[in-house]
Amino acid sequence: MRLGDAVAVHALSLVTFVDLERRFHHPPSPPPPLEPALIRIRQLITTDPGGAWIAEEGGEVVGAALALDREGVWGLSLLVVSPAAQSQGVGRRLLERTLEYAGGGERGAIILASPDHRALRAYARAGFTAHPCFDASGVPTVTDPPAAVREGGRDDLPLTETVSRAVRGASHGSDIEAMLRAGARMFVLPERGYSITTSSGVKLLAALDEEAARDLLLGTLAAGPEGQETNVEWITSSQQWAIEPALDAGLKLQLGGGVFLRGDVGPFRPYLPNGAYL
Repeated sequence: MRLGDAVAVHALSLVTFVDLERRFHHPPSPPPPLEPALIRIRQLITTDPGGAWIAEEGGEVVGAALALDREGVWGLSLLVVSPAAQSQGVGRRLLERTLEYAGGGERGAIILASPDHRALRAYARAGFTAHPCFDASGVPTVTDPPAAVREGGRDDLPLTETVSRAVRGASHGSDIEAMLRAGARMFVLPERGYSITTSSGVKLLAALDEEAARDLLLGTLAAGPEGQETNVEWITSSQQWAIEPALDAGLKLQLGGGVFLRGDVGPFRPYLPNGAYL
């Protein structure tokens, strides 16, 4: 994959996820803004060119995959195949290329999976352990947000590195700065944890203890636009701390996809991973 492929990869992602929602009878999601999506794709092409691949047919992009390696922890950021090219081995070959980028030398590995049975089968057979998930969504109402949670920024990047290493065995490197550049907001509980949020919901949360994680989740939900629906994703059975504050905020739980883990990824809690940067 090259930087010039970013627009085509984004367009393919839109088509693929619209088809996935249709097959699962989910209401269509609003398309993500173009520029933040391109920042994500270009970030990973730049930082991890060996993990960035496309499949072409007749000069058209019909598949794309992005993988990253952060301090020995590998992650699959994106794997999409055009609906017309699915079940023909394209996704399998792209996954193989991204796993080759890990080279077998990764300390740990993370995949966040949609409910598509073909993806779930592929990840399970690649030696990953499956952790089914809940998502929480709705218009949050937080009447008493924790006062210690404040908005953060680039000056708080050292905190994110410390906390990420503690909960998943690796920092996020320059990925959090890329998220901020794409318009995300950061919230911090000084010395204890941080979260990242966008207009669609909580996109990353990591803390050194569960009490801090609960406070961060409530504080982040309270800071969102009033009356706007939000989402909290990737709540596995290991993240019980997230259930109560999500319900207290008026969100509804529903079954989501799955977190697939392999090797040493730290305790992986209290932690809500990010779909793009894991």
